[in-house]
Amino acid sequence: MVEVCTKRSGREILREIADQVPAIEPRWNERALRHLDNLTKPIGSLGRLEEIAARLSGIQQKEVLDCKNKTIFTLAADHGVTEEQVSAYPKAVTGQMIRNFLTGGAAINVLCRQFGIEVVVVDIGVDGRMDLVPGLVDRKVSNGTRNIARGPAMDENELGKALRVGAELAAGTAERRGALVGTGEMGIGNTTVASAITAVLTGRPPSEVTGMGTGLDSRGVERKIAVIERAIAINRPNPSDPFDILEKIGGWEIAGLTGLIFGAAAR
Repeated sequence: MVEVCTKRSGREILREIADQVPAIEPRWNERALRHLDNLTKPIGSLGRLEEIAARLSGIQQKEVLDCKNKTIFTLAADHGVTEEQVSAYPKAVTGQMIRNFLTGGAAINVLCRQFGIEVVVVDIGVDGRMDLVPGLVDRKVSNGTRNIARGPAMDENELGKALRVGAELAAGTAERRGALVGTGEMGIGNTTVASAITAVLTGRPPSEVTGMGTGLDSRGVERKIAVIERAIAINRPNPSDPFDILEKIGGWEIAGLTGLIFGAAAR
């Protein structure tokens, strides 16, 4: 079981969880591929799907996979950088979209219904009261991050809290015998943050990794690029330190999903 101490920093939390991620034994991959090759089809004809099936076999240590209990975690949060008019929509839309998810009206709901996947919506940092919304999981760290165009998005303690939320979500679904976990996010301004992170990690200029998001015009995209350039210049995140990047230009949902992915791997 993944146990996360509440007093540990984000770095300590992820190191602790990473140490619990088991290695995949090659023999399971080999057994899965042999099984697939004996099915009534041309060898290798299902391509990438066969690679995924073999990897799942190694993770679950089974030839016949258990894929019944599936969950998509959609983590919702707001971003202080929306103050810089980087989005075509106000951050109030985050709350509206959450209600749409919870009433089954979003595209993810339609897809999940087709395949028997549970949709779990988590408030990890929406700016506003959402505690009375039926069906919403309340794990709020704070009411949105701070404006990255003026300073760091969060501090180390806050990052640790967000990572811990994700890890605990993974532990909870494992205890309910969950088999597969998928990730999703919702938050006005999050493509600005994602573009900033991508620019730092890849060393590319923001102009090469920034798009229109949910419908900006060309002037809006130019403004968005300028805001990202300013955020990187002000915060100077270390490209070789993912924790520093998350603290300075990240978002609650991105940090939460990081903890969720590590936690799922450990389980």
